[in-house]
Amino acid sequence: MKNLKISSPINTDFISVVTTFVEQSSLAFGLQKYDALKLTLASEEVYLYLCDVVQGEKVLDITCTGGTYFVSVEFSFDKLELHLQAFNITAVPMSEIDEELKEMGLLIAARSVDNLSLEEVSGERLILRLIKEKSYPPPEEMGLPAVSPMTSFSIKIPTADEIKMFSRLLSVYYKDYPFPDAFKYPGKLVDMVSSSIYAISIATDDKGTIGGGIIWKRMNEKIAEFFGPYLFNQDDKDRMAESLINACLERLARTEIIGIFTRYPTEAFPEGYFEPIGVTRSFSKEGSYLEFSCYYRQLHEDAGTYVYVPKSIASFIENEYGRLVLPRQVYLTDYSGEYRGDYSVFATEFDRERNRVLMRPLWPGEDYLENISRHIAIFEKEGILNCFFEIDLGIPWHSSIADKLIESRFKPCVVIPYGGKSDLVIFQWEP
Repeated sequence: MKNLKISSPINTDFISVVTTFVEQSSLAFGLQKYDALKLTLASEEVYLYLCDVVQGEKVLDITCTGGTYFVSVEFSFDKLELHLQAFNITAVPMSEIDEELKEMGLLIAARSVDNLSLEEVSGERLILRLIKEKSYPPPEEMGLPAVSPMTSFSIKIPTADEIKMFSRLLSVYYKDYPFPDAFKYPGKLVDMVSSSIYAISIATDDKGTIGGGIIWKRMNEKIAEFFGPYLFNQDDKDRMAESLINACLERLARTEIIGIFTRYPTEAFPEGYFEPIGVTRSFSKEGSYLEFSCYYRQLHEDAGTYVYVPKSIASFIENEYGRLVLPRQVYLTDYSGEYRGDYSVFATEFDRERNRVLMRPLWPGEDYLENISRHIAIFEKEGILNCFFEIDLGIPWHSSIADKLIESRFKPCVVIPYGGKSDLVIFQWEP
């Protein structure tokens, strides 16, 4: 990845410097003009908001990163009390009052990017990150090669053209399966793999026909998530599936990655290689549902870590740690009336095609229950039945959300070791 960085006083006199930097960096990193302007607009609104709320002579560090298939802008500044409720998808334009117009800028910023996050660094600095993904053309209609069952095959790292062919085959053979929407765009999948965040192995016969493949991505420096194995018209599924899994494990074993997991194993997935870490359900509008067991495998010794566990889910967490033999220093915690700010903020990731939404906490607030309820009301109105919420047991204030999630008909269902700063717990809403 390539990075460009500037430091600026937090003062409106420098707004043109900031916007010019973001726009020109975005264009240099490959965003199209329209997408670069959207990211620049979002950055401008965030900068103006910070100029309004930051008191005194402060310096803002701004970093633009080109990640092959995306561009990110990071704002790093001293920790302070923020009112970011306009970042919630439930936020709506307010009347034209000065105080509310400030929130309108954040509302515009939230609607202009594909992803945003907020994290605390070393207890003193905050990083607000905006991500805009590049636009890619949809796959063209073209004939696909006939894929016959293979008696022999080899596992290889694919070329760019083979990745694009794999993408097209995946969209045909697994069109009703919950794989990431980005995999449908051949050019985007090529860039995702070349970014080094994602990787892929495929199985081919001696003619070069693709019989299957597996994709994985690094979530952080300790854990990776894989997708597949995907097999195309194969009879002997076990042999090819195991070969693809082994190729993934062998490549990751040479890295610092501690473990690997999957949320949506395919029908060919060799369960004996992994440990189950929970079950999620995929509800249909007709009232039926499919269950997906999530699986995890440890690749290197787990030295252990600390976790902040809310009392309301302590028995669930302790059972999972005992079953998986995970070394953890558990700090039981609960909300004790301390000030959390007025308004909480949740990041929301939609997958409308698969009737699914995932929420993550960005900022604490006293209105957890009301905020969760507002989000659920919007999801129900849009007919979205599969609602998930992630909390990170390595971030103490996340634990205070658990009680309100349970009160709102969410239940803990999956524990992902090292899925965040520490372990992630996924809650699922019961419609």
